[in-house]
Amino acid sequence: MLALLVLADLITLGAAAAAVAFLVSLAALALLVFTVRRLDGKAHRIDLRIKKHEAELARTTAALKNIETRLDVLVQAVEDSAARRADDLGAILASLGEDRVNAMARAREVEELREEVRGLAKDRV
Repeated sequence: MLALLVLADLITLGAAAAAVAFLVSLAALALLVFTVRRLDGKAHRIDLRIKKHEAELARTTAALKNIETRLDVLVQAVEDSAARRADDLGAILASLGEDRVNAMARAREVEELREEVRGLAKDRV
């Protein structure tokens, strides 16, 4: 088109060259804008994915803290139960020891009574 205008002597060769340079720079600018918009779209989608992953990570962190709190409560309950069990076992063992001592004392008393009964039985005979 510009070539026809130059051949028809309607515009000068310099003006045609300037117009071609302007059109080339305009096309380059359009390509640059298209590329930047495409990259911006990709960056936006990446940013959305990152925010989604951050939200999931925050939910997971909160759930882990909740689980950790529950585990602390359970550990405390197990420790309390173990302490009570140890106290109960100590009391049972102490009671068994007392029963054994009492049983030994009773056995001595029974044996003494038998001896007395035997002694009385010999005296009567």
